Amino acid sequence: MTLPYQKLKEMILGASPMIVSSVGIREDQIQPASLDMTLGRRAYRVSSSILPRKNETIAELLEKYTLYSFELKEHTILEKNASYIIPLQESVELPDEIFAVASPKSSIGRVDVFVRLLVDATPQFDYVPRGYKGPIYIEVIPLSFVVSVSSGLSLNQLRFKTDESQQLSTIDLKLAHSQYGLVFDPYAHEPLPPHALNIHNNSLALTVDLKNRDIIGWRSKPSTVVIDLSQREALEAEQCWEPIYRQEREELILAPNSFYLLASVERIRVPIPYSCEMAAYDVSSGELRSHYAGFFDPGFGYGVDGSVPGATAVLEVRPHSVPFRITHGQVICKMIYEKLSEQPEKVYSQSAGSYYTDLGPKLSKHFKNAW
Repeated sequence: MTLPYQKLKEMILGASPMIVSSVGIREDQIQPASLDMTLGRRAYRVSSSILPRKNETIAELLEKYTLYSFELKEHTILEKNASYIIPLQESVELPDEIFAVASPKSSIGRVDVFVRLLVDATPQFDYVPRGYKGPIYIEVIPLSFVVSVSSGLSLNQLRFKTDESQQLSTIDLKLAHSQYGLVFDPYAHEPLPPHALNIHNNSLALTVDLKNRDIIGWRSKPSTVVIDLSQREALEAEQCWEPIYRQEREELILAPNSFYLLASVERIRVPIPYSCEMAAYDVSSGELRSHYAGFFDPGFGYGVDGSVPGATAVLEVRPHSVPFRITHGQVICKMIYEKLSEQPEKVYSQSAGSYYTDLGPKLSKHFKNAW
């Protein structure tokens, strides 16, 4: 089960802390079911993406593959299609009962920055094994835009768990929908009837919306603008994006290696006892990547008291080597719900300063009037 806000605080503030930071952990880093991780003071430009063997540390690999290193000052530039390894300010001393998984922050996925977590002697991205004690690093690769970062900025989040899987089964999903309403009708402010749920392999399938609004999505465009990842509402959308308008045929041809922001038809909710993760629906197709930042905190589209009638999921889509046609209502991703170990004392809501609670393919918070 995923540990909620109050358990994370115990891991940070206890007599023998399990999570420590070189500069201290701020209250606003602790989310309903995750912890925002922050960049350290130095970055390493490496010649390739790296993943350690079971007998290797990241520091050893940096000695071999670093082209150059530099201090992270205010507004430090990271170039497109370059790989950087950055030590985080946080480190952990986990007991054998706890492991952790990572995912990018929503704002980072929406500007097409590829972020993956690394730890010593662990040949797996975005995973901190049980009992791990040591430093944490992230790999950062800007893909569509030049970006700037600073020490202390958060690009990813870490979730701490006590069981390998507490994924809701098909029957659990149906019961949870009956009790809370997991999926709302996109046209009426009410839950879908049970027979309309699209449940496949213990997950809720979501479909892409190509007709229900004038602007159905955004496509990144060549730009010399630097996106400062620490600044909010600093840029106009047209500096980096071109809108995609609804087409009569209700279809869209995705161009190879372009980056798109689209939205789901369905309005989803994550009730307080659960968290949720977006995953690719059919990885066997191999034609596109349907998301980068896939974690949804408890309260998303639900609010504090269940009064929010759902919110659309934004899809961060990157097709691969060939043009790929998608059509309105096509299944594009799946939502995997998990139980929390206990109800969190903090939830995701607009009143609590959460950004992505609206409808449609919203741009990241770095752009004016983007949400």
